[in-house]
Amino acid sequence: MGESRRAWHWFHQLTHSMADTAPPDAAFIEGLELFARYVRTNGSRAIAPTGLLECEVDRLAARTPGSSVIVARPDRQLVTRLQEFAAGR
Repeated sequence: MGESRRAWHWFHQLTHSMADTAPPDAAFIEGLELFARYVRTNGSRAIAPTGLLECEVDRLAARTPGSSVIVARPDRQLVTRLQEFAAGR
């Protein structure tokens, strides 16, 4: 699958495959695009997810019991874990 087809596939997954939630707003999509562009241009030194990052996923999943999708605005704890992950700590 070419890069454009993969991008459209994941865009569709993000905007249409969440039956029990509203699709993300334009600001979220724009932020995701900026992040993807930055990683593509600059690369990423991030290593495989750490236990702390996996715990954050579990914590966010516990916020919406009964839902198959994690959709939440970032909070300070999540931001800190993502910064640590990106820094390779």
